[in-house]
Parts: sequence; structure tokens; C-alpha cells
Amino acid sequence: MDKLLWRVLPLSTLLISFALFFYLHNSNNAELYPIIKLAEGECSLFPYDHYWISSKRILTSQGIISGSVEINEGKIASIVEGYGKQGSSVQQVIDYGDAFIMPGLIDVHVHLDEPGRTEWEGFVTGTRAAAAGGVTTVVDMPLNNHPTTVSKETLELKLEAAENKIYVDVGFWGGLIPENAQNTSILEGLLDAGVLGVKSFMCPSGINDFPMTTIEHIKEGLSVLAKYKRPLVVHSEIQQDSKSNLELKGNGDPHAYNTYLVTRPPSW
Repeated sequence: MDKLLWRVLPLSTLLISFALFFYLHNSNNAELYPIIKLAEGECSLFPYDHYWISSKRILTSQGIISGSVEINEGKIASIVEGYGKQGSSVQQVIDYGDAFIMPGLIDVHVHLDEPGRTEWEGFVTGTRAAAAGGVTTVVDMPLNNHPTTVSKETLELKLEAAENKIYVDVGFWGGLIPENAQNTSILEGLLDAGVLGVKSFMCPSGINDFPMTTIEHIKEGLSVLAKYKRPLVVHSEIQQDSKSNLELKGNGDPHAYNTYLVTRPPSW
């Protein structure tokens, strides 16, 4: 019974998280950054244009209340205490009992590998999976797609590939690589185009057109990012010469997590 409750109750919460997210979401960010909105007519939670959802536990900025949320044409119209609104002509009220009604989640590290590697993960499958899990905004990493997102032009390719394929809001990281670190006009163009920040690797990324950066590249990038007040996230492993690194030794059980940890020693 406990297992069933843990599965059913979160689902009822997640289904209505989309609409609540837009009520609390900062609209200024949507204007500043290339956040893509839901494809019109692609997704509908209920067969009504105007309805209420009710619960004894609604999470608001003022705390938890027992009340109802009015939704009109996919947007939050009001949040009130009690069961629906007195005098309202809206007949459809969906009662979630004790289940939480709350905003959707935000995942800032996803890989939507389109264009180029849609078979790994594309906008349709990735954003539908996010929606199913109650995640209403994702931010896409700049590598795994081909070409990688390292310039204004490659970001535009990403935006074109996303048209009419998404089910949640999507933002984008850009990539910091030697080419745009050494030619800051490329990096500035990428930031002007609206990426939320940039990502770099200090070890091989595994993607040929996303080469690793040195500390000097990172310093160059930071001087540009400071002007835009955007963050840099770094995959900061530095591989040592295997001949001189005595920490890597032994062949452990491949099923044991500690075997993986041994391949990432503190010196890295």
C-alpha cells in the first residue's frame, strides 16, 4: 500500500505543475533569454478551457493553503482559499484531496542532442519525458548535438531544430572552447544571442568538435562573462600522466561504485 501511495500521489501533483509554473515564473527571463514556449495545441492537461483544481495543500509564495486554482486558457487566473470561487460560472472543479499542488521543477543540466544526434535524445522525447516527470523548464547542455552550441550560428541551428517539438520551456547553455575563448567576438555573439551561461571541459569531452580548455582559456572566457553577468560551469577534472600517477591501480569489481571512484583520484 505504501509503495502504491508513493507512486500515485506524486503523479497527481505533477500533472498540474505546468500551469502553476507559468503563474510563478518570472516573465522578464522569458523575454531576455531564448526560452521556447510550448507548441500551441500540442499539449492539454484537461478537455476544458476554463476550470478549477482544488486541494487541501496548495504551495504558494505565502505558504501552504487549502484552496483552488482557477485556470483559463492554459494560464493561472487566480488562486483562492476554499473550494472554487463563490459566484463563478465555471462548473468544472477537479479535486486532488490531500495531494500537493505546486510549481513544476527546473532541470538545468539536460542533453537534447538535436540536431545531429537525435537518436541519442531529441527535443520531442526529452521534453515529453521532462513533462511526465513534472519538470517544466530544462536547460540544454552545449555538447552531444552536432554541431555543438559554441557560436550564435550554431545556437540558431538549435533553435530551428526545436520548433514545434517541445512540451516544456527550454533554455540553452553555450560552450566555451579554445576557438571562442581566443576570439571573444564569437563568445560575445553567443552571449548576445541569449545563452544562459557557458560550459567548458578541462579534460577531453568525448566530442570532437567540443575540445577541452586550459586555465588560460577559462580566464579569457571569464573576462567576457563578467560583462554579461552569466555563469561558467566547468567539468574540472585534470588528467595526470598515467605513468606518474600511482593512484590508478588494480582491477576492481566493475559492478562496484568504488571501482569507478578509483578512476577519479583526488589529484584530478
